[in-house]
Amino acid sequence: MSIPRIHQRLSRWHGFDWGYLFTSLSTIPTLLLLFRPGYFASHDGLHHLYRLYDLDWTIHGGSLYPRWLPNLGFGYGYPVLNYYAPLTYYVAEVFHLLGAGYIASIELTFALGFLLSGMTMYLYAKEFLGRWPAVVASLAYLYFPYHLADAYVRGAPSEFFAFVFFPLILWAFHRLLVTGEVRYLPLSSLLLAGLILTHNLTAFLFMPVLIAYLVLLIALRPRRRALLHAGLAILLGFGLSAFYWLPAWAEVSWIRAGQVGPTVTEYRALLLSWQELLSPCLLYPYLHLPGQGVEHPTGLVQGVLTLFSLVLLLHPSLLSKKKRWVVAFFAVVNLAAIFMRLSWSQFLWDRLSLLRYLQFPWRLQALVGLGTSVLTGALLIPLEGVSFRLRVTVMVGLLLAILITSLVRLSVVPIHLPDHEEPLAEEGVSLATMAEYDYQTALWARLWGGPWLLEYLPIWVSEAREEFFLPLEHPPSGTLPSLPEMTLGRQGPLERTLRVKTEVGFPLSFHIFYFPHWKAHIDGKPKETYPSGPLGLLTVDIPPGEHEIVLRFGETSAGQVGLSLSLVSGVICLFILVKKRTTLTLVLAGLLLFSLPLLLHLKNRSSVEEPRGLEANLGNEATLLGYYLERDSYRPGEGFNLTLYWLALSSMEENYKVFVHLTDEKETDLIAQNDRWPVYNFSPTTRWQPGEIVVDRYEIEIPPDTPTGVYRLLTGMYLVETMENLPVWERDGTPMGNRILLQSLSVER
Repeated sequence: MSIPRIHQRLSRWHGFDWGYLFTSLSTIPTLLLLFRPGYFASHDGLHHLYRLYDLDWTIHGGSLYPRWLPNLGFGYGYPVLNYYAPLTYYVAEVFHLLGAGYIASIELTFALGFLLSGMTMYLYAKEFLGRWPAVVASLAYLYFPYHLADAYVRGAPSEFFAFVFFPLILWAFHRLLVTGEVRYLPLSSLLLAGLILTHNLTAFLFMPVLIAYLVLLIALRPRRRALLHAGLAILLGFGLSAFYWLPAWAEVSWIRAGQVGPTVTEYRALLLSWQELLSPCLLYPYLHLPGQGVEHPTGLVQGVLTLFSLVLLLHPSLLSKKKRWVVAFFAVVNLAAIFMRLSWSQFLWDRLSLLRYLQFPWRLQALVGLGTSVLTGALLIPLEGVSFRLRVTVMVGLLLAILITSLVRLSVVPIHLPDHEEPLAEEGVSLATMAEYDYQTALWARLWGGPWLLEYLPIWVSEAREEFFLPLEHPPSGTLPSLPEMTLGRQGPLERTLRVKTEVGFPLSFHIFYFPHWKAHIDGKPKETYPSGPLGLLTVDIPPGEHEIVLRFGETSAGQVGLSLSLVSGVICLFILVKKRTTLTLVLAGLLLFSLPLLLHLKNRSSVEEPRGLEANLGNEATLLGYYLERDSYRPGEGFNLTLYWLALSSMEENYKVFVHLTDEKETDLIAQNDRWPVYNFSPTTRWQPGEIVVDRYEIEIPPDTPTGVYRLLTGMYLVETMENLPVWERDGTPMGNRILLQSLSVER
């Protein structure tokens, strides 16, 4: 059967559009690269992997939108999602809640982005180019080198996923203005909000393109309500996403990112000369390490195809008036984005300080990809009157040229954490390797000094960002005025509860960076918190007496206003949808039903802990307030997690190591152990300040050949130089030896 007949039969089958099927199948080469064993190496891949891990941890603690990720920053926490667009992490989190591992969830997010970006470009381009050119445009978009580099080289799922929204937003606004149907208004708003919530910097780049496109549409087909509809859709889009961008904008001065834009000058070195703009290689050269050459130039094939497409504008007879204006528009977008990458545009970068928050001029390649793809698809328009076979030949030739030159030199290798021989795999994603990732980021800050590294470090941390996790040679002296009695209550990712009884008031600090979102209540009344010490620890003054302390991460006034704007915008959009009885209402209802099993799944695992009380004084240096162990019995070969809660009693001049030992009942044979410095080796005791509560987690692996029976779990602290344990006393001063018996646990088959 010939291809034309297959096309005709598919088209008759319920209006089937073969272009979507072809575009979907065309993503297979990208997926073959994606799903390889382990996690592939990239510039920012570990950032997003461990943010997903911490997001999942916090969601299981009861916070559906945590602006603070508590385990990052060596357990001090970072306000990542108060500033970084969160949507892509939630896409990955859905995959994880459905059963995928953390690495697989990130990879599935990339796969979904590849699939949707091609389909959305096809949806938009066929509006005015036709099906055949739209297929070419979608493949040029899918395999645009910077699009591939965003996934495989930069490892930036948020910026990568923004490619999905560009054509989809243009399509929705195009339908809104051309048809005048109000049902496209809430859809346009929702998609614009989606782009803002996916990658705010890319949305900042895209807004001038969108506004110019709307002006063009209104100029070509003036309608009375078109301007009103377009303006309202944009306002609702910003309103729907206000819960995110309003606090991020109002509170940016609270983190180091606020120091990036006004001070960074590295963007000048990243602007290109016109000789560097176009890659000289037929096969696109992907640079996997900075400094290897010109980063993210325009591909030679993409540049040549763009030049050929501009010839269409020189021969108006080849294009209809409508298509000529659209092609001209994307040619201008392309040229403007290219100009802003050249050193000729330095005067604009120097004068427009907002541009510098983009950090890298190469981000403009996203707009180059949008324009280049549409222009490449337009090359098939003059072939509409030629034979079917010639059209197929030209299309296949273009697609092969795009695919081969974009993929051949794209290498994907597994990533290794420092001092790890094996590539990072799913079983290696843990809080311990998260701390190693934090160390690697700090090491980059020490070596390269980039201002965007550790950019979410709160400004109240006065210690150097590349040293705050290192031991102090000369710690400041200090001690608590008296030994308080403490009983730990519910301990969640974004919540701490405890009871304190003290004869003398004292400052109580938490192993958390101070941030104004953290709110403290004493006996139900709000109490002011403040930063203390060189690390700017979250601190609250405890008055004498017996009190209940509750610490929670809450909303500021900016967050409350933003949330109100989002709710109002959502109600307006929902009203329009229900009034117009659109199918999108059913889609939203389906998403709501789909979310119910996910919410039920969250109850299967919780990151909230109810510690067991235990006050043991270790040499008047620290007190073990309690510990948390999920179960009392385990199997041979099984691992378990232990959380220790320390209270620093004085400034320590020595850096003590913590040990956790599993022994037999007589405490003579060591079955398993985990010895290290606190908080995964990165919170030295010389950094602890008097009155600080430190949450310290350990993993213990029970050997597979361990006999069944009852065993003892012990802990304590010792000085590495002398191998002497700190003495342990009860609260009344009664000696307890030099080890703390936490409890007995059983090993059962």
